[in-house]
Amino acid sequence: MSRTCWECGSSDSIHSHHVVPRSRGGVRTLLLCSSCHTKAHHRDKAMTTSRLTADAMRRKADRDEYIGGHAPYGWRVAPNGCDLEPHVGEQAAAAFAKGQRAAGLSLRKVGAALASRGILPRTGKGWHPEKVKRLCAAKAASSP
Repeated sequence: MSRTCWECGSSDSIHSHHVVPRSRGGVRTLLLCSSCHTKAHHRDKAMTTSRLTADAMRRKADRDEYIGGHAPYGWRVAPNGCDLEPHVGEQAAAAFAKGQRAAGLSLRKVGAALASRGILPRTGKGWHPEKVKRLCAAKAASSP
C-alpha cells in the first residue's frame, strides 16, 4: 500500500487523519500530508471562511453556475438549482436590443422599441438606459 496524501498525492510527512473525530466515535482514517492535515484542522490562517466562500463563488461563476440572487436577464435557474439555462423570450429580447444598438439607435430609443413590442424588464417598469446598456452587454446563450 502506498503512503501518499489522499488529497494532493504527496508522499511527504504523512499523517493518519480521523474523518470523524475519535471523541465522536470515529475509527476510520485517511492519509494526509502535513499541509493538508493542517488545512483539515483549520490551522491555516489564510483559510478563513470568507476566503473559502469567495474562492468557491469565483469557481462557480467561472463555470457559469448560479451563485444566488437573481439570474441575469436572458437566463433562469435550471431545475437542478445550480446551473443557469437560457430563457428563450429574454434571449430574443436581448438579441433584438443588440441589433437595434448595432443599427445606431440610442439606449433610450432601444428601450422604447422594446416597450412598444410589449417587452419589459422583469420589474414590469420601463427600460432605463442603464438597463438597456446591461442588456446589450449580457452574455448570449451559445447555440447547440
